[in-house]
Formats: sequence, structure tokens, C-alpha cells
Amino acid sequence: MNAIILNRSSVKLRWAKRCHLILTVFLFLPLLSLSAIENEDDRRKPEIGAWLGATNPFPGTPTQQLLDTSLGFGAFARMPWPYFLYTEFGTSYSVYQSQTERGLTTIPVYAALAYQLPFDLPVKFFIKGGGGQAYVVARPANTARWNDLIYGGFEASFIAGRKVRIGIRLDYNKIMETNLDTPSNFNIPLQSPFDDPRLSNPANFQLRNADFFHFGLMVSLLI
Repeated sequence: MNAIILNRSSVKLRWAKRCHLILTVFLFLPLLSLSAIENEDDRRKPEIGAWLGATNPFPGTPTQQLLDTSLGFGAFARMPWPYFLYTEFGTSYSVYQSQTERGLTTIPVYAALAYQLPFDLPVKFFIKGGGGQAYVVARPANTARWNDLIYGGFEASFIAGRKVRIGIRLDYNKIMETNLDTPSNFNIPLQSPFDDPRLSNPANFQLRNADFFHFGLMVSLLI
């Protein structure tokens, strides 16, 4: 009889240990998941950065037929939102040359919404979309003005350590010009002997949208 009682007691003790282990696992798993989410949120901090790389007229557009590839650079800053969203502000500087006297300098300034794709990978992917204004200087006319800008972008980057993000980024800029009116001096064919006839002929003046993309290496600092 004593042996049976002891056997039952040991069985109950083993079951109690197993239940305690299962309860512990179920209690700590949500805490571990919550800790992982908090660690991910800790990495989603405001950041400032810069990029350097090739800046190109978009292939297959009239812009590519007129201008050559160049080297450009830019800077950006972004603030995190909930649910993998960021607000990004940025600018860049590019000077495009050509085989003729034509040239173009662009300084776009944009604001965009960036979405971090929710993949559990060391490398993070961002898709961006927004708009802004672009300061454009065209040569040889030397006209300078602000034009509307449509912006899109893609980024692949990773955090090295705790404070530095390194990656590559692709930015698309569409500078809008067709929504503008032709300047009055090109609508009225009047010129003086000191004017360049290449710039004063209304038939040679056309409003066109310009498409560019930038591909560069980036580095940013989490603050």
C-alpha cells in the first residue's frame, strides 16, 4: 500500500513539473516576441544621411538623347512612423553635360512617404513615393526656375552596429515642365541684334518633362 501511495505521489509530482514547464513556456514566449518587437522599434529611429553615385537621364526618354550621365550626390533625413512607415525629406545636386552646348543643373527638393517591407531579414527594403520642387538651370539660355517634381525610390540597406545604416538606393525624379506656359518672349518673335537666334526662335522652344534616376551608395546615422 505504501509503495502504491509513493508511486502515485511521484506521478503527480512529475505531472506538476511538466505543467509548470509548459506554463512557463507559454508565459515567456509572448514576452520574447514582445521583446523582439521592442528591439525592432528601438532600431527605427530618426536618421540623417547622404548618398553619392551615378545620376542618369532615364533610358528611352528624350532626356537621354540630349544629356549625358553624370555624378551626383544628395542628402536626406527621415522620421519613423508606426507600422514600418517613415517620412523622408531629401535633396540632391546634379550637373548634366552633352555633346553640344546644352547643359542642365538640377537641385530637387522632395518629401516622401517611405514604407519598410515587413521582411524579417538583416537587409531592410524601402519603397518610397512623394513629390516636391526642383530648381533647374538650363544652358545656354541660362534660365533658372522652380518646377514641380514627382519622386519615387527604392532602397536596400542594413544597420551596422547600432548607429550606422549602409546600403544602396535608387531614386527617380520626374521634373514637370509641360504644365507651364511658354514665356512671352518666345511667343512674340522679336529680337535685337544682340540676341542669340538659337534662343529666340519660337519653333526651337519646347516644354518637355525631364526624367532622371540616381543610383548611389548611401550611409546614414541613427540619432
